[in-house]
Amino acid sequence: MDLEQIQTDEAYESSAPLSQAIQHGNTVYVSGNVPVDPETEELVEGGVGPQTRQVLENVEAILEEAGTSMDNVIRAGVFMTDMDSFSEMNEVYTEFMSEPYPARTAVKAEMANPDILVEIDVIAAVE
Repeated sequence: MDLEQIQTDEAYESSAPLSQAIQHGNTVYVSGNVPVDPETEELVEGGVGPQTRQVLENVEAILEEAGTSMDNVIRAGVFMTDMDSFSEMNEVYTEFMSEPYPARTAVKAEMANPDILVEIDVIAAVE
């Protein structure tokens, strides 16, 4: 199987044993991204809105490194600590995703760091 690791300094790089993304054929699988600014390596504060924005900026940078874009996202997984903040997350999400919107799952989850309110992973096509 031909797998290509995708890594960029433009997105936060976790110390966990994972790749930012893996490309197989014309598909890119992006790991769950957390709201950490890659320049400062600090967790973004201010609630779900700013955290969602940082997460999706990280995802966007990884997709660009893979030669694709947010327009080619096929599926997204959204993990949130508080579903009462869903509309706030969704407001930012729709700034990054366009119609036809990707298939999506959104679930309530407990994060390893309690200050992380949202994590998002995606699968995207590469043209």
